[in-house]
Amino acid sequence: MNILIVDDDANLLEGLTRTLKQEGLNVKSAPDAEAALSVIADIDLLVSDLKLPNMNGVELAREARKIRPGLEVVIMTAFGTIPSAVDAMREGARGYLTKPFDTHELLIYITELQKLLKLKITAALAGRGDLVGSSHPMQAAYSEIDAAACSLAPVLITGETGTGKDLAARSIHEESSRRTAPFIDLNLGALPRDLVESELFGHEKGAFTGAHASRRGRFELAEGGSLFLDEIDSLPLDLQPKLLRAIEQKEIWRLGADKPYRSDARIISATNADVERLVSNGSFREDLYYRLNVLRVNMPALRQHPEDIVQITRMLLDKMATSLSCSHIDIEPEAVSILVTHSWKGNVRELANALERAVARASSLTKSSGYNAADPITIKADCLQASPADLPELPFKEARARVSDTWARNTVSLALSKCSGNVSDAARLLKMSRTALARLITRYNLR
Repeated sequence: MNILIVDDDANLLEGLTRTLKQEGLNVKSAPDAEAALSVIADIDLLVSDLKLPNMNGVELAREARKIRPGLEVVIMTAFGTIPSAVDAMREGARGYLTKPFDTHELLIYITELQKLLKLKITAALAGRGDLVGSSHPMQAAYSEIDAAACSLAPVLITGETGTGKDLAARSIHEESSRRTAPFIDLNLGALPRDLVESELFGHEKGAFTGAHASRRGRFELAEGGSLFLDEIDSLPLDLQPKLLRAIEQKEIWRLGADKPYRSDARIISATNADVERLVSNGSFREDLYYRLNVLRVNMPALRQHPEDIVQITRMLLDKMATSLSCSHIDIEPEAVSILVTHSWKGNVRELANALERAVARASSLTKSSGYNAADPITIKADCLQASPADLPELPFKEARARVSDTWARNTVSLALSKCSGNVSDAARLLKMSRTALARLITRYNLR
């Protein structure tokens, strides 16, 4: 955890900085706001005096958060300016300390924030639902998922095939206030044209040939919960006004019905198409697009975050091990190198399919050697059914750099995790300088 102390009282600044360093904390100091903003980029906690030359502590915190979103703030203040300190808390400060104060009071804040930071790191690594990855593109997707989960407005999830749009939709539902209600999904692209309206809205008995009984549609099945409409771009143009009316008026008409039914389903839709282009060429209604696109979640292509391939692979293999009732599925470094240099045009879905084939080959080799089905399985490079002529798909230098970067990023991340985010301890563990480690942390966007 990196701490910045800001105060124009040189004696207080020096004494407080020295005391915190004696506690083993990473501390910087600055005499004014200008100096503070020049070093704020890697700071986790800003401890600032309320009264500073040219800019007060609240204004400094506001400017600092533009550079370092998520920055925690504690304000130091004299007794007579406590109301101003309370105003600072309204602006998002963690708390305030009234001068003169015991350093132990500040240490209490720091201890709490260290725990919070550790929880944030754990949450970042854990992902959302069945989505994993700690890269910047995935962190951006998690933020969008979290924002969508806090709302009941319609959500449009975009991204290439195989990027996990369905997992994002389920995660939004499971983190929302409707988590105990149904999550109903419907892939519009997989339905014959003449069944779409009935599947969406239901039908009454006798509404058409073969309708021998009334049937509820997906809207009614999702009552009080979430309705996930995948491949929304496949919705026929003549049915788009009916979907728009269902969303806006919160009521649906079954086929053959003489009255509407109330509907309280939260709509989450997804597409791998360029919907804006479809709107411009008239194949998707503009008003429906705006109604569906109130909130947006973009799932990145795997090639945009190759540093997550190792973590995603581990998650997929652990799931496969459970389904196969084997103790563990391991993967050799040569096989990992193949995975991280492949382009994965089909994204995570293609990666999962490749791993399933590799596990099947490795499993058959294990059984042929006389081992039990429950014994560990090891995936070797030749289990991936790739010849040297096929790999790497990237230029040699780029492929080698990607393998090296993936190893370095995972090693640094593991060291930080073991040291609870303490950079100095992690540097000692890795037998490298703190400065060199700090550069790697910045390069790989690790906290």
